[in-house]
Amino acid sequence: MPLSLSRSLVRLRGRGLSDESPRLSDESRWYTEHTALLISTLKWALLGAGAGLCVGLGTRAFLWSLPRSADLARALTFGRIPVFALLPLALLACVWIIRAFAPDARGHGTEAVITAVHQRSGRVDWLVAPVKLSATVVTLAFGGSVGKEGPAAQIGAALTSLFADVLRLRDEDRRRLVICGLSGGFAAVFGTPVSGALFGIEVLSLGRIEYSVIFPALVAGIVAHLACGVRPPFPVLGEVFADRHQVRTIVIMVAAGALFGLVALLLIESLRFGERALRRFEHHPYFVAAAGGSALVLLYAIAGDTYAGLGTETINGVLAGTMRVGAAAFLFKILATSITLDSGGSGGIVTPIFFIGATSGAALAPIFGLPATFLGAVGFVAVLAAAANTPIAAAVMAMELLPAPESVYAALAASTAFLMVGHRSVYASQKIGLSKSAGLDIQLGGPIGDVSRSDVRIRKGSITERVLAWTTRDTSRPNKDEPA
Repeated sequence: MPLSLSRSLVRLRGRGLSDESPRLSDESRWYTEHTALLISTLKWALLGAGAGLCVGLGTRAFLWSLPRSADLARALTFGRIPVFALLPLALLACVWIIRAFAPDARGHGTEAVITAVHQRSGRVDWLVAPVKLSATVVTLAFGGSVGKEGPAAQIGAALTSLFADVLRLRDEDRRRLVICGLSGGFAAVFGTPVSGALFGIEVLSLGRIEYSVIFPALVAGIVAHLACGVRPPFPVLGEVFADRHQVRTIVIMVAAGALFGLVALLLIESLRFGERALRRFEHHPYFVAAAGGSALVLLYAIAGDTYAGLGTETINGVLAGTMRVGAAAFLFKILATSITLDSGGSGGIVTPIFFIGATSGAALAPIFGLPATFLGAVGFVAVLAAAANTPIAAAVMAMELLPAPESVYAALAASTAFLMVGHRSVYASQKIGLSKSAGLDIQLGGPIGDVSRSDVRIRKGSITERVLAWTTRDTSRPNKDEPA
């Protein structure tokens, strides 16, 4: 051995280092890590199961009340006038209930939960649950165009926040438990335990998933699904799609996904436009509610009451192939949903997203030469992925609801739609965790609702910058025949 190498080894041994590789026997008390993991797993299995049970039973009570309230609303009209004719009064009642008892219950529900998770360690007033349930029942009973997952999410968050108070949990544990309640609400209301649980985690931030919450959220989602007892409300395809040209179908899925992303962008911008337009009347909420209810009555009188309420019959009909809808059906639903939510109605946004996705897919089917049932199912999950920035949850939902070959194509379209919608979301409180393109610079960490078009800039040195510079130089080059 050379003299210099032997001296180096002596110096290393003198510092407590050995030339031998570490052995398992040298790791003292290796079992402490697994003991901590076992305790943590048992703790969150119990907390997740408890949260899922509370949320599942609460969601079950909410879903039970929906058809009863609809029957009561029909009884009030004595069958002489359409139920939606009373929407101005219903929205007035909705605004009064929320303003009087729980202002946090306004809007489509999930927004307030996301804000509570990010800003208040998940603290939600327990009054939100009954108030949100009551206001949503009134809105849906008289034909407001909203969904049912928002109340389920807020019911789940309020119950788990109360649960955390009873157990005196620290803020970090409270936050995780409320996320479990959010996931359980989605899983219970749609009968999709895995994708519902993932949606509750993924919807919090664009591009970031909190892996520490996946296990308890899945436990909560599965238990809530079992406690609620709801099966997936939407059928699988009425006819199996025969894929003879796989490459052609893949290209079509990418193109259709891009269009579904633009449909989602239209929904987002419609909601934002209505919110900005009505901001000047924010001190007159009852006037806004009455005007919005009157606008909905006029819309339903012209376009039909197909766009009132949840619209699950239409979604089922499109996916089963038993109903044909007009090419503009998704546009009418976007308009009805924007008016309902912006004028004070209470409810969710995901069920209208399903309606918009299924009907826009059916409208695009003749263009691509595909069955309306197949492309309707693809739009069903793709618009959700884009509007809520939840491509993973949407892809898993496709696998839960659709046959294996169709679900793979739907997942591809969903990921494309997610990219095409840009840095927008129906949930303005969603945090930005990544830039969707390497050619764009955007400030991370803030709410997505604070992002304006001027905040999204072309990254210096990127291919996008070079392409834009090249096209600008070509278009601005002076003609040789023109004077300089």
